[in-house]
Amino acid sequence: MPSLDSLEAAGPHKLTADRRRRWWIALATTVLVVGVGMSIVGALLWHSDVRHRDRQSFQLTASNVTDTLATRLRRDVNFALTVRGLLTMMPQLSTTSFDTWYGALDEQHQVGTFGEFLPLFGGPLDSVQTSWQRTLLTSARDTGQLVASSAPAGGLPTMVLDSAVYRRGATLATVDQRRHSLVGWAIATFDLPRLLDIAQTNLSVALYHQNPGQPAQLVDRVGPAITGQSLTSKRTLSINGPWVVEVRGLAATSSLTDVQQSLLVFALGSIASLLLFALITVLGRSRARALAMVEEKTVELRHQALHDSLTGLPNRVLALDRAEQMLARARRAQMPIAALYIDIDGFKHINDTWGHPAGDRFLQIVATRLQTVIRESDTAARLAGDEFVVLLDASSLDVGPQLVAERVLDVLREAYDMGDEIGRRLAVTASIGVAYGLRGSAEELLADADVALYVAKSEGRNRYVVFESGMQTIAQDRLMLKMDLSDALEAEQLYLVYQPTFDLRSGRATGFEALLRWRHPERGVIGPDVFIPIAEETGAIVPIGRWVLAEACKQVARWRSQGHELGISVNVSGRQLDDDSLILDVHDALADSELDAGALTLEITETALMHDTDASARRLGALKYLGVRIAIDDFGTGYSSLAYLRQFSVDALKIDRSFIAGVAASDESAALIHTLVRLGKTLNLETFAEGIEDPEQLHALRLQECDMGQGFLLARPLDVEAADAFLDAQGTGALA
Repeated sequence: MPSLDSLEAAGPHKLTADRRRRWWIALATTVLVVGVGMSIVGALLWHSDVRHRDRQSFQLTASNVTDTLATRLRRDVNFALTVRGLLTMMPQLSTTSFDTWYGALDEQHQVGTFGEFLPLFGGPLDSVQTSWQRTLLTSARDTGQLVASSAPAGGLPTMVLDSAVYRRGATLATVDQRRHSLVGWAIATFDLPRLLDIAQTNLSVALYHQNPGQPAQLVDRVGPAITGQSLTSKRTLSINGPWVVEVRGLAATSSLTDVQQSLLVFALGSIASLLLFALITVLGRSRARALAMVEEKTVELRHQALHDSLTGLPNRVLALDRAEQMLARARRAQMPIAALYIDIDGFKHINDTWGHPAGDRFLQIVATRLQTVIRESDTAARLAGDEFVVLLDASSLDVGPQLVAERVLDVLREAYDMGDEIGRRLAVTASIGVAYGLRGSAEELLADADVALYVAKSEGRNRYVVFESGMQTIAQDRLMLKMDLSDALEAEQLYLVYQPTFDLRSGRATGFEALLRWRHPERGVIGPDVFIPIAEETGAIVPIGRWVLAEACKQVARWRSQGHELGISVNVSGRQLDDDSLILDVHDALADSELDAGALTLEITETALMHDTDASARRLGALKYLGVRIAIDDFGTGYSSLAYLRQFSVDALKIDRSFIAGVAASDESAALIHTLVRLGKTLNLETFAEGIEDPEQLHALRLQECDMGQGFLLARPLDVEAADAFLDAQGTGALA
């Protein structure tokens, strides 16, 4: 815009008044036109920016609401399918067993599903009261798919997921075969207000579902009724059938509408166009920076929601999403993928011994090592605790998943430099379950890998195992045993047998070791090597161990009252030793049975003692204060040292049967037994040999001056009646 001085310099030196007036008018007109024009442009830009940001903000909010609803809905549908699968396997499942199963599922996998879950019910379709219910159940029966409906229950709207349950092993290729194989329906109900709960008060959310052979129907709608011009987002979800989520909302404006704001900008611009233009520019830039900060924070929060905060690896949600994408690509290319389910062997010992900060640092090192052995197209994720998964795309499987599993094992076996945390290097191994090929879903792929991981753990750890179809039966069988074991104590299926112990010098019986057995109503007698690990895993070993203590003390007290000066040995698990309640359990067992405390020996393995040495030493001291004896069981197989033996208040060492087996035939074994016996005598501890099965072993142990022993050569485990007969016969002789 030209200045007054320049305009004047362009004309004659002396201007008439008329000419000056015309120049002022021209200047004013120029200023007005330019100012009004700039105000109009600014008002239009403001109006467009407000509308664009409103739409952008609404789309982001609607996407978050839809993602949240999809996650909840997928969880509910998956749980309904799980209920159907369980009832297919066990159509006569009792309510108690079902509740036990659900409780275990909720504890381990955090189901978090709302509402009430009803077990299987049956009956002809004609008995269903309403035609629409009959139509839905018929559709579920004939298609085998999940059907959904909404209905009030207890005064609250609910969503009902119905699925047909067929006879186990039935062929379901045709509609007639499905109808003939039907045994009922599995029904799961969910609280719709909690399912559709949203924090936004200015949004209306509607959920639609299309059952097989029917048009999409409204399941429920939450939020205020929105009329007139509004913003709308609609997305179709495929979760065992089509679901549609529709989100509606109004533009989030201030008290003035976008048009009123534009007029205000125009009016102010007409008065001071240049100043207003500068102000709009500054405000526009500030607003852009603010929105950029919001977007940056949104990206950060989204990253936190999909990644593990400790290791930075993808979490379970992102891992499952990437696995689904890999499966989709693999199906199109007809190429396999693989999942490596990884669990660190003995990680709990790291936390218990050196604390959680050391455990966290260890997990970070594991995550870093996993990332070094995978390709860019693969994914390493942390699922929970010390559980990791590696997803291998088809391009990474040129030589098969076994080679990758071997490489992962090798990397994780390398010593961990944790000098800053624990002052030493740490050697740890891992176990891996491998699922290879194509699966129907990512959950199925990880579930198969998890089953293979369980097999790797049960076979000794520090290895990988590739999933095979038969392993699923093993996992299901273990689940059934776990459910049955929860009721075994109450149903009085557990019982004790008593194996005599002997003084190897005199050959006289000195007492019994109480051994636990399970008489299963269908499988017969189950050995402790099968069900004790399950009890340890579930925590059921604590009440079972309490019962064993009480029962064994009562029985030996009865024998002592009959004139037999006997002792009793009871095994104590690591789970029991981890809790101070063990001290009270021992006190109560002695008090209730009126047994002399010196007649009770608690047998504890080296491994259990080493979980937390300080806490173990404190609890052993409290037990010794009660007057009971302490024996270290399976001595020689753990990792205790002389320093720990002196720290723990123990009375006896039970030498593991693996050393006894070769004592007569091997000079090395004999030398080892000699060393262990000498160690016991040096520390003034009683030595006890387990698993004596032939006369040569007995003779060799006597030569080594081992104090006590037990084994099939001397006496097998006896029930109470047989033990009574054994004690009556003891007066006639001793060991040869």
